[in-house]
Amino acid sequence: MPIQIIWGDDLNASNEFIQKLINKEVSNNWKEINVSQLNGDDSNQVIKAFEEIITPPLGDGSRVVVLKNNPMFTIKNDEITIKFKKIHGNIPHNTFLLLQNIKKPDSRLKSTKFIKTLIKNDLASEISFCLPDIWDHKGLINYLEKTANSMNIEVDQNTAILIIESVGNDSYKLKSELEKAKLYLSAKNKDNNKSRLHLKSEDVKTIFNDHQSNIFKIIDHLLQKNISQSLIEINYLLQKGESALRLNAGLISQIRMYTIVLLLSNSGEKDIAKICSLANISNPKRIFFIKQKVKNISPDFLIKLMSNLLNIESWLKRGNNPINVFTENLVNLTL
Repeated sequence: MPIQIIWGDDLNASNEFIQKLINKEVSNNWKEINVSQLNGDDSNQVIKAFEEIITPPLGDGSRVVVLKNNPMFTIKNDEITIKFKKIHGNIPHNTFLLLQNIKKPDSRLKSTKFIKTLIKNDLASEISFCLPDIWDHKGLINYLEKTANSMNIEVDQNTAILIIESVGNDSYKLKSELEKAKLYLSAKNKDNNKSRLHLKSEDVKTIFNDHQSNIFKIIDHLLQKNISQSLIEINYLLQKGESALRLNAGLISQIRMYTIVLLLSNSGEKDIAKICSLANISNPKRIFFIKQKVKNISPDFLIKLMSNLLNIESWLKRGNNPINVFTENLVNLTL
């Protein structure tokens, strides 16, 4: 397809897709001329992308024009939409216009409605690369297993949990660590003809660098009443650009789950299926791990923590400074 819409917050996967297409379609001898990397934050570069995409490639192979931070389907701009409609039919068959953005195209915009028509008529294509939310445990495991399988690595549930606790939803770090694991397992097994490499829990503890701050570490510190360390981890994520409301929503989701499991366990409930249903847990095996984490925690502490997190949500929505809000509402947990 000459026009490809690429969106999603997994920039590592998105950039890999773009690079593979460039390597496949563009002649090595003409890459410097036939590959353009432009930034959609600059309106002049958007226009330049339109101008370059209707110019046939020089030499053999194809031309690829990449417009990162593409604004066409996220911001209303009638001038750009009109220009795009004028040039889309003049794109040579051996050129590619890659329109990339983290955000999903806004279905309300005229430009998005137009591109949907092109997609329906096989004149454009759309592909998304989205990371699971950091608190979406099932989604993270599925993403990890898919990535590992693509690298011919097999992981079990316990191994997957350890990896997630180490890398969170950082796709670049996950790929890097799995590459390291592949080299380690190949050397360990001394068998290059092995069709599948099995990554075990003990291997993860040996290979992975466990310095990635994530929501599970924050929760562990909170459960241990190590508030100062939890605030350090929270501040680290905020400094990396994590949304304070998204982070707090993840904490609320997980602590609610832990609280329900603890209360049901204390009441003598033994029906795992019922606990899973009430706590919204898809994997029954998680119940055992959660019980281990909360066995020495009082229900009053978890209820107070939940109340404070809901209070944090309220203050964040009023536009208050995130780290101040987290600090003021978490330090009193130990009082």
